Amino acid sequence: MPGVRTFIALPMQAPAQQAVAKIQARLRDTNTDVKWESQDKFHITLVFLGNVDQSKLELLSTALAKSVQQVPCFTMTYESIGTFPTLHHPRIVWIGIRPNQTVLDLQSIAEHICAGFGFPKEDRMFHPHITLGRVKETRSLDRLTEAIKTLTFEPIETRCSEILVMKSELHSSGSFYTILKSFPLHT
Repeated sequence: MPGVRTFIALPMQAPAQQAVAKIQARLRDTNTDVKWESQDKFHITLVFLGNVDQSKLELLSTALAKSVQQVPCFTMTYESIGTFPTLHHPRIVWIGIRPNQTVLDLQSIAEHICAGFGFPKEDRMFHPHITLGRVKETRSLDRLTEAIKTLTFEPIETRCSEILVMKSELHSSGSFYTILKSFPLHT
């Protein structure tokens, strides 16, 4: 059995989702070939695990729940927009947050727990972001990159009160996410 395709994430509250979707709509207006994510899928991935055996997932979830129970609820602010790997060669369009130590701490906790269950640590530096879209075709990207360079918006503040273990199912029409576990942060 292949297991459950899993990741650990921070959710985005509905008002912030709506505000970010408005920014995304301004980029959509460039009519470039990008597969835009739906706002209900907006989240910050802390750790992507891939396929996980159900019994290991239960043990990992228990360890994660214990580790985050004393982390306080916090606010974070979305304030920047960019692309991976670079603006001149965009593959992913994202919106990022203002530097936030609690987000970094949660990512470190989650990665440490996952490493204890045999999952490799990420080689790349963690860059907390929401994926807005994935570039499908590199032709005609000038409109998109110009829009990203000139786009301004009011910072979007949101509260985070939980950490999620998510299931990702891949289908021909795209991916579908399901919350497997939700662990509240300390209030």
